[in-house]
Amino acid sequence: GCVRRKGESVESVEEERGKPAAMMALRSGGVRRAIASRARTFASSDDDREPDHWLSRSFPKQEAWLLEQAEQWWYKGLSALLKSEGQPSLATNHDLILTQVRDRNASLQRENRERIVDGRSRTHLQQACLALATYEKLSPWVGDKQESLLMVSRLLGKDSASILNPLQRMSMWLTRNKFSMVANRIKLLSLDYGSSFETSVEEEEGLECVLTVKSCFYDRFFREMEVPELTSATCCSVDALWFTSDAIRDDGSLEFSRPSSIAEGDDTCVLRLVNRKGR
Repeated sequence: GCVRRKGESVESVEEERGKPAAMMALRSGGVRRAIASRARTFASSDDDREPDHWLSRSFPKQEAWLLEQAEQWWYKGLSALLKSEGQPSLATNHDLILTQVRDRNASLQRENRERIVDGRSRTHLQQACLALATYEKLSPWVGDKQESLLMVSRLLGKDSASILNPLQRMSMWLTRNKFSMVANRIKLLSLDYGSSFETSVEEEEGLECVLTVKSCFYDRFFREMEVPELTSATCCSVDALWFTSDAIRDDGSLEFSRPSSIAEGDDTCVLRLVNRKGR
């Protein structure tokens, strides 16, 4: 991926993110991933993997710990959902479903380790396997595919909009340059995708910022697993939380759109931010 802005380097954008935001680097806690400098083929051994994300370089032990915590929080969230969805079959078979999801997730991660090409793809693989294992093991009990997808989306943070909206509204109110703040989020998202994505960012300074995703880890993974419907539930819907909030929409000076999506059959995903006051 590349950030096309005169005088600004990828490194400066990465530093802006700040190391205290380590938890936010994980898929389950917010924007995910690292810098994609070019498309890479899947590596077959640990020696081929490049720890090119600051979290991998600076906090290798903490990264493993964060991944473990994210997985445990997933299971805690799933446990709560099984008990609260109002479907007796889910609550009655709570322990069985949890055990099946844990076993299937562990199996999927072992079988797909060759997909890990950097620290961020390790996070992507974990999230994709958790989503797939949950989707598979919920389906016999839920029956409705859309309901299973909704439960997976909720585990990935869909319900967090009620928390993010007030926070984003406050940040919009406090910042002097609203376009720059949201454009930086788009650039950080590109940084956080990692080597298993192919991305680019183009910016017309102060006017427009466009992120293009040409190749997506989740799209490849779920198509190969014959569940392409999971791409929009795991990748697209969570990314959108950061850019489609009421705070951005109600402000009136910014316009965010997603004119194309790989999950919907397009060749690329495009996220576009426009400064309406600058036009």
